[in-house]
Formats: sequence, structure tokens, C-alpha cells
Amino acid sequence: MKLKSHLIESYEQFLNQSLSSTLLKGKETLLSLKNRLIKELKLNLYILIKERIENNYSDYIAYLLKSIQNVKFAIDKPQEIELKFNSKDYKYFIKNFDIIVNLFKNPVEINKDQHDFIGGFKISLTGGFISYDYTIDNLIDKKSSFIQMEISKIINDAEIKGIEKEFENFIQNQKEKISEYLRYYEQIQF
Repeated sequence: MKLKSHLIESYEQFLNQSLSSTLLKGKETLLSLKNRLIKELKLNLYILIKERIENNYSDYIAYLLKSIQNVKFAIDKPQEIELKFNSKDYKYFIKNFDIIVNLFKNPVEINKDQHDFIGGFKISLTGGFISYDYTIDNLIDKKSSFIQMEISKIINDAEIKGIEKEFENFIQNQKEKISEYLRYYEQIQF
């Protein structure tokens, strides 16, 4: 009788450990999959945007000018305004500096950012008290939480819960089977 109890207890402990480790491993795998999907999506988005910028640079420049115009009210202050661009955009705006100068009523300086980025720009007032990061990279990073929520909708948590429930039921069935086997074994001995 004591052996039977010990056997049941050991088997149930084994099943519970298996359940816990399998559920944990499944959640870790799912999280890893979500993170990999987000990383690949962001990478593909970077590549797509870079291709679109290269294929239609004039529309991209119009986008940049419109974006600068949209934030002008917040930064067109008596201090000097500094705009930072990637190397390609910097070269364009150095050649067409008057386009930038005409956007502001206060002095403007443009520079090449030390970190090259896909596109967009950074703005700061001299002294660096107010700065804005409108780089494509930053905009994508800001939207990452939205991307994560959309992926979570695709990988439905209800489906995962269903799989977990099925596995829990399987473990419970195994516990019941061992009890049946031991009762049957007990009957054979007598």
C-alpha cells in the first residue's frame, strides 16, 4: 500500500513537472517567435522604405520638407536651429540650402549626423534644450508597440490557452490511468 502511494505520488510529481516545463517552454518559444517576427518585420520595413526613398527621392524630399514645416512652429525660436540629416540628404540640402533657410525666420544650420540612418532628420535648438528625432528609424521604433499588438492579435492567445488546456487534460488523464493501473495490479495480487 505504501509502495502504491509512493508510486502514484512520484508519477504525479513527474507529470506536474512535465506540464510546467512544457508550458514554460511553449511560452518561451512563442515569445521568441513573436520577437523574431517583429525583428524581421522591422528589417523588411527598413529595406522597403530605403528602396522607396531611392526609387522616388523627389517625393521623399517633399515628405522631409513637409515634416520640417509641421514642426517649425515648435522650434522656430530666436536661437539657432540645427537640422541633422543622413549623408545623402545632407549633400542634397547643402546644394539646396535656400530651401531650408526659407522655411525659417531664424538662423538655420544643417549638419551630417554622426550616425547614418535611413532617412528623416533630427532638429535641435542651439544649446540642445529642445530636440526632435524624426528619423525613419525612430519612427519605426515608436510604432514597434503597435506592431507587437498586431502580431499578438494574429497569434491568438485563446488558441494558446486551448493548447495549454488540452495538455493539462492529457496530464490529468495520465494521472487517472496510473491510478487505474495500480488498482488493476492490486486486484491481480490477491
